[in-house]
Amino acid sequence: MLSDNGSALIGWIGEAREALTAWGMQLVDEARALPAAVIDFADLQTAVSAGRLAGLIALVFLLQRILRHRGDPLINRLATWQRRAAPGLGPLRGVGVMAAVIAVQGSKVAVIAALGYGALLLGAVAAPDWSAAAGRFLLAFVIAEIARLVICIFLEPRTSAARLLPLDDTVAERWEARLSRLACTGVYSVVFIAPVVAINFPAFALLVEAVLVLFVLLGVFAAIHAVRHPIREWMLTRGGHGRNSFYRPMLRPLAGIWHLLAGAYSAIFAGLVVVAPPSAFVFMLRASAVSLLIILAVGFIGTSAGNLRRIGQYLPASVRERLPMLPTRLDGWLPKLVRVINLLLVVTLVAAVADVWAIADVRAWLGTPEGQGLIGAIAALLGIAILSLGGWLLAASWIEDRLNPDTGEGEPGAREKTLLALFRNVIAIAILILAGMIALSEIGIDIGPLLAGAGVIGLAIGFGAQTLVQDIITGVFIQLEDAIHKDDFITAGGISGTVERLSIRSLGLRDLSGTLHVVPFSSVDTVSNYTRDFGYHLGEYGVAYRENLGEVIDHLHEAYARLLKMPDISAEVTGPLEVDGVTALADSSVNIRVRILTTAGMQYAVGRAYNRCVKDLFDEVGIEIPYPHMTVYFGADKQGGAPPAQVALTDRSGSEAGV
Repeated sequence: MLSDNGSALIGWIGEAREALTAWGMQLVDEARALPAAVIDFADLQTAVSAGRLAGLIALVFLLQRILRHRGDPLINRLATWQRRAAPGLGPLRGVGVMAAVIAVQGSKVAVIAALGYGALLLGAVAAPDWSAAAGRFLLAFVIAEIARLVICIFLEPRTSAARLLPLDDTVAERWEARLSRLACTGVYSVVFIAPVVAINFPAFALLVEAVLVLFVLLGVFAAIHAVRHPIREWMLTRGGHGRNSFYRPMLRPLAGIWHLLAGAYSAIFAGLVVVAPPSAFVFMLRASAVSLLIILAVGFIGTSAGNLRRIGQYLPASVRERLPMLPTRLDGWLPKLVRVINLLLVVTLVAAVADVWAIADVRAWLGTPEGQGLIGAIAALLGIAILSLGGWLLAASWIEDRLNPDTGEGEPGAREKTLLALFRNVIAIAILILAGMIALSEIGIDIGPLLAGAGVIGLAIGFGAQTLVQDIITGVFIQLEDAIHKDDFITAGGISGTVERLSIRSLGLRDLSGTLHVVPFSSVDTVSNYTRDFGYHLGEYGVAYRENLGEVIDHLHEAYARLLKMPDISAEVTGPLEVDGVTALADSSVNIRVRILTTAGMQYAVGRAYNRCVKDLFDEVGIEIPYPHMTVYFGADKQGGAPPAQVALTDRSGSEAGV
């Protein structure tokens, strides 16, 4: 293998030596024939043709000078319009200004070229050789102006709005003029001067072309060396702080070697201009221009997509107030979406550049069923991701709006809070499952077996977790029936307490002793809610048989009046005292039942306060409240007389004394 490569290299060196020797000999012959050619040039007809060519060249440059500043007022107005744009719209308006600059400058070039070719068609330069030279001049003019237009995209001297590089106007103007001179020199040398000389002196034309191209190459090297450090610092700064720039990750690695890459590209391009056939030069020129357009377009799209990360910062104040969690969700999801878009853009950039430079025939592959299927799958997956994310954000934002106490209908109830939180989780799971299934279907995976397997697994789980299923189903219906709210005092599953936690499967009850009971809904047969709508204090008060019941009832009303005067309790009493009357003639008391309507959950506090009022008032008026005690009964005869009681008193010494 090495011997074959060495033989090929030796053969190439031999061919190059022979070509160089032949070129040298031809150059000597042309030098000898130069005096005769000068004498022929002095011919009148030749001089007239040369004069007409010079006149056409002068006309083109005169038109260029006349139209140089035409359109500047429009560009200045557009630049002012761009500077007044909002922070998020500045780059987009900058692209508009750049497009306007390209359109204005391109129209000038088109007008001048049209006039020049029109003059040429009208016979301004009649001789065939000189007419061909005039055509080459006009072609060189168009190519040179296009090169200047490309330079203006980066270094537009009139307005920074249409300038890609962040330079001030003075520096941009200086470098635009310098690079434009180099570009014009190179283009006119290769496209016009060398071919015209080659009509009579091909070898000398190659020497002229090589010298001029070397001059331009040295100028490019000097320009690269002059801006090496400033551009390096700019790339490092941009790579460290340009968060939304698509090329930010590439800038820091390229900062130290960009000048080497630019110099190598310039040297290769110059070598192809001098040595390679015109087709190779045209291919490299076209590939370079198209690659530059692709890089700029992808960079603009990627940077614009990067601005999506900041959408949450530009939401209106009303939206941020109504949906306070929406900016956080956007800041969490949009960077992930931007990374996916950037990955697709990088793949697109690499594929497009490879196709332009004929490294791979990407366009032909995209025309195949495999290529079209891949593009369709990628587009479908990206669309599914965007739609799923949009649907989730809409659903979560709507639920958040309903849960926000400062918007809508005010503070939502506990039932609505629980159900909305449940629905949010259900919606998230549903979107995830549906998006996943559709995505698998789009990439060619048959989801039929997956659905069947999921059904079998669901059936197995249903049989193995019947209690769990019962918990969930019962919990759903309890929530739909609005039976329990958080902070309610209820009895469920034989346990009474305050509801501290309410989920779809269980509830947490804190009893009066502070113990937290977790009650699964499958064990709840009946729910008794003591804090729904209103409550009643139901009191039963016993008095002695000797008491007058009418007076007792009057005093109960008086105790109720005292209750209404208590500032911390009176607001909780919402109805009059209801006296049901005597409910029982008990062993030692007559029981009277009363009811007091209260606000929800306050019946116990009202009852405690009313009991105190009744006790204090009964003590004041001398109404006896019976309580359990023992009475010694010695018997009685038929006349009601009681026999004398025999009482024995015992002193501390233990001796007895009869009474």
